[in-house]
Amino acid sequence: MKKTVKNSKNSRVSQQAEKNGIKEITPKRLKKRRYILLYLAIVGFTFYAVITIINQSVQIADKKAELNDLQQQINVVEIQTSYIQKVQGYKGDELKAYMEKIAKEELGYISDGERIFINVAGD
Repeated sequence: MKKTVKNSKNSRVSQQAEKNGIKEITPKRLKKRRYILLYLAIVGFTFYAVITIINQSVQIADKKAELNDLQQQINVVEIQTSYIQKVQGYKGDELKAYMEKIAKEELGYISDGERIFINVAGD
């Protein structure tokens, strides 16, 4: 019987509060608000995580492209270095032949008695 009395008292209080324009917050409404806030926090964190992952993948792709460029530059320098080391080892007739080759190909010099023919037709 005491329970019914309490329920009737609670219902009277809630009826009076509604008449006065005051709404009573029930535990169900509080739970719903908590779930909504929790849901919004999870959705916000998910968006943040997705954006962060996309940003990092773009940065990784940029760094990989930069790494490939640097590796190509390293390969070119290594080839040039090996060529220079090979040329430094030239002595005697090898050195003379190399110097003559450079003079003809890069500087346009010719030896005594040589003739240069230029194909004007372009064939």
